[in-house]
Amino acid sequence: MRALRPSAMPWLRAVCCALGVAALAFSAEAQVYRCGNTYSNVPCTGAKEVDTSPTLSWGQAKGGTETLYLCQAYGGGQFWTRQHCRQRDALVERMESVPSGMPFEQQVELGRQRLAQSRPETEAPSPTSRGQPTLAAARAGRCSYLDDRVRQLDAMARAGGHAGYMDWIANERKKTRDEQFRLRC
Repeated sequence: MRALRPSAMPWLRAVCCALGVAALAFSAEAQVYRCGNTYSNVPCTGAKEVDTSPTLSWGQAKGGTETLYLCQAYGGGQFWTRQHCRQRDALVERMESVPSGMPFEQQVELGRQRLAQSRPETEAPSPTSRGQPTLAAARAGRCSYLDDRVRQLDAMARAGGHAGYMDWIANERKKTRDEQFRLRC
């Protein structure tokens, strides 16, 4: 057996220390204390408690969300899915971030609610106290919807896709921007 060089000792000490902390962390209900440069499950003078709870993954750190897609089938019709629409031979109509701990049906319901909130009101504008309709309010709502639509199309374009899909996104974005220009948003 070969002897370790003195320069390898700090590395070995660090590995052993890490393994020791890991072993203490995985023991049931064990509290870990840092005593200077060593770790122990028994407190010492001036010991500091070490948080051994599992670290959050990137997805959990974001709040535990996942993306839900509203897809437009080529043959017509729409459906919600957790997979990208491209994997189901469809176009992305909308993307929503939903909590990952929810059942799929609840995620879809949340997506539908957000979709309904983003769409403009189709009711006739309510008259003001002087009897004049609030066309400015209706126009502002439509402009807000069009801004959201442009942002959605930009996100879809950044996600990428095949050439036909990218052309469709470009055409939809142009139509939306033309309507914004007509409404003077």
